[in-house]
Amino acid sequence: MRTRAAVYREPNAPLDIVELDICDLAPQDVLVRITHSGICHSDLHVYHGNRDWETPMILGHEGAGVVEHVGEGVTGVKPGDRVVLSLVASCGRCRSCAAGFANRCQVLPAFPIGTYYDGGHRFERNGEVHHSFCTVGSFAEHAVVHFSKAVAVPDDVGLDVACLVGCGVPTGVGSAVNTAKVRRGSTCVVYGCGGVGLNVIQGCRLMGAAEIVAVDLLADKLALAERFGATHTLNAANDDPVAAVMEMTGGRGADYAFEVIGTGATYMNAWNSIGMGGLAVMVGGPPPGTPFHIDANEIYFGKALTGSMYGNSSPARDFPWIFDLYRSGELLLDELITQHRSLEDVTAALDELDTGGVVRTVLDIGEE
Repeated sequence: MRTRAAVYREPNAPLDIVELDICDLAPQDVLVRITHSGICHSDLHVYHGNRDWETPMILGHEGAGVVEHVGEGVTGVKPGDRVVLSLVASCGRCRSCAAGFANRCQVLPAFPIGTYYDGGHRFERNGEVHHSFCTVGSFAEHAVVHFSKAVAVPDDVGLDVACLVGCGVPTGVGSAVNTAKVRRGSTCVVYGCGGVGLNVIQGCRLMGAAEIVAVDLLADKLALAERFGATHTLNAANDDPVAAVMEMTGGRGADYAFEVIGTGATYMNAWNSIGMGGLAVMVGGPPPGTPFHIDANEIYFGKALTGSMYGNSSPARDFPWIFDLYRSGELLLDELITQHRSLEDVTAALDELDTGGVVRTVLDIGEE
């Protein structure tokens, strides 16, 4: 069986749209016909060569579609199911999974850069191995994933919206709900109002935060942040956000600060925005080796810092809850989508995301 996919080979070069051979399914594999895929900043990081990736690689990890075939060991997923593909897989048995942290699964790690969990691969072209980003590779007409990554989508939720639940939505909402456990009536600051940052704002709103301060460089994104629940906005191109937060809070600092960009400078801003007893939550993934220096005395006086990879989300637990919130109108998802593009336009869409004017582009790849 063959499929088409957008393949990354070298930094900043246009992705190649090529035909690939799909290898035989392993016992725990699910073959999904992709209908839609979101484009996330993590895809952009690969595109720019910010890390050492296995190539050639099928990009994309926010996919949704319809199951076509399943491996002989698969349970709970069957052909014809409408599914969203999670960034993370879960064995369901290790210490992390048992504690509710599927994003930290010790058997099926969150970021097998392109090689599958059994050490193999699922796509070839003329004998050349093609890897799949995060073992998803959703910029393609088909994806092969571990069955735990395929989570059911309700019949009344469009797959173009559902694909966003694969990464950006649980990362953002989960950072406020699962990681920070934001207290009702608290003050939260969110650095970065892209697709993930807007969902952090939604998570803070759902948790009952009294003040939600959105920080970005673009006025359009700040206006959108208000729609998602921000009570205050700060344009960091014009004002020192840390000083503004301190003034706004009477010098005490915020209770929570979320960094959703992934630079050393914004990590420092988030840390400096919280007061004693405050928590800085680092959602953005900085390049390896990014320096970040803090005064240990501040920790002694009660300031705290934590990471939030994938919002500490467990797809089997959190995706149904997210869909319920969307269906009840409590969670905005349609409003995250800036535009729809075709698979052939994927390189242009990546370049558009890089300008900062796009929240989420959804690639329309196949029919639902």
